[in-house]
Amino acid sequence: MGSKVTGLKELQASLKKIARQTVPKAAAQAIRTVGRQAMNKAVKSVAAEIGVNQKTIKGRAKMTAKPTPSRLQATIKVNRTHMPMIRILERKSNRLSVSKGSIRVGKHTVQRGFRQRLANGRTHIMFRQGRKRYGIDVAKVPLSQPLTQAFEQELKKYPEQVQAELAKQLAGKL
Repeated sequence: MGSKVTGLKELQASLKKIARQTVPKAAAQAIRTVGRQAMNKAVKSVAAEIGVNQKTIKGRAKMTAKPTPSRLQATIKVNRTHMPMIRILERKSNRLSVSKGSIRVGKHTVQRGFRQRLANGRTHIMFRQGRKRYGIDVAKVPLSQPLTQAFEQELKKYPEQVQAELAKQLAGKL
């Protein structure tokens, strides 16, 4: 008494197709998803730490090279330069308070600071550095350290997150 298996060749062909096409596509999608999640979480934590809208910080992080099935690598570029302090006022809860000798914007205080409309039409928070005639500069919030720490924190568990996301992607494809 023998049993005959039909469709074995079709099954093997579909398994080869999955190994050749579906796995790289799912891996690329998993890398992209985890990268975006890491970007969003880092942006959220930095925005909360500084006291600005997420939108203000989100424009500084961008996934420039997205992963493809042939190139399983994502590149995230982050603009870590100092942010002008006037951008803190984009959040409605942040107020500008001026007291004698200092100016306070949100949770940041600048000694010898003032608000000024520049020749190009922009308004900035400026501060005096010394007694020189042109010893004024734009007050800025340093972002390099908070952004670096936030991205390093989010990308610590990157391999495990990619594996979990890849398992989800493959389960959905099968």
